[in-house]
Amino acid sequence: MSEYTTQVGMDVHARSVSCRALRPDTGECWSGTFRGEGFERALLEWLRGLPQPVRCAYESGCTGFWLSRFLEGAGVACGVVAVSTMPRSPRDRRHKNDRRDAAVVLREMCNPASDVSYVWVPDPQTEGARDLARAADAAARDVRSARQRVSMLLLKHGFAWCERTPSGNLRKTWTREWRRWALSRDLGDALSNRALEMEFAAVELLEREVAGLAAAVAEEAGRPRWRPYVDALVRLKGVDVQTAFLACAEFGDFSRFRSGRAVSRWIGCTASESSSGEADRRGPITKEGSSRLRRALVEGAASMPRRNGRPKRVRPGHEVSPAVEEMAAAANERLRRRYERLRGAGKHANVARVAVVSEMARWIWAIGLQVQRELAAA
Repeated sequence: MSEYTTQVGMDVHARSVSCRALRPDTGECWSGTFRGEGFERALLEWLRGLPQPVRCAYESGCTGFWLSRFLEGAGVACGVVAVSTMPRSPRDRRHKNDRRDAAVVLREMCNPASDVSYVWVPDPQTEGARDLARAADAAARDVRSARQRVSMLLLKHGFAWCERTPSGNLRKTWTREWRRWALSRDLGDALSNRALEMEFAAVELLEREVAGLAAAVAEEAGRPRWRPYVDALVRLKGVDVQTAFLACAEFGDFSRFRSGRAVSRWIGCTASESSSGEADRRGPITKEGSSRLRRALVEGAASMPRRNGRPKRVRPGHEVSPAVEEMAAAANERLRRRYERLRGAGKHANVARVAVVSEMARWIWAIGLQVQRELAAA
């Protein structure tokens, strides 16, 4: 028997919320729609008029967690359902509106056999760290996209970078030398040349934005709330301050995961499945959960073929406990050996990298738990 008398499913939008409420023991139903500025206050008054205690829930999405925190602060239990775990029937897809969406959430809340997952709601400080880390990640991707546009514009007009080092390797692009070369190209038309200049200006503007966000991340990573975790996680090879801070912000509370397998599922590195009867089919990774952290770890694992058994250099003034140091050293060695073993078995390099990233996420979780325990005991 549920400890709550009334269950309320909600469909939340930017300027409105639709609700369907049910008292399971009597079958009584209520519905309501609240619109306009300050609709959350009208919603709270309506919820307080229902048989108490009340539990609410709505699907995760672009509206975030502010409503959940508002209701929780007012004494009303409110959860956020992971939208990816919500079952949808063909009928729900054909007849979709706000009231039906709220009813679908209510149906899953009242179903004892439901396997929907509830999202962990971060506190405002953790959500702020997420916003900063995600802004830095988005800006870095914008820079890559802008640079790609410049390279494609040059290539379209027949200009390709062919300078090589004395050893015969192609020189890197976007160095000072490359920029001078690119800006000195004449594309044969005044408008094309202007487009090239404007694209370069866009790249430089985005690069300044990235530098500012990176400095803000480094500053925040040095604060007492995050520094113990960041100092511990950067002991892992392939993890820098930016990635460590992103991992801390995305995990939020490391103790919310019960096992390493749950971490792998959360980061989307487990194999998808389509099995039926005697057929057992495994597909590509699910790519669920935190795509930003997964991508950052995959990019960091690009150095796997060049790694050796030497320990990672320690930043002065950022020491960690012997237990964390030992865990990080064990993780670096195990990940290196696993990558070499997978490659030796004939696995594609990308497959081996993703397998290593799946385990690396588990090590990040384990190290974060260790730091959390040390801080609690201090």
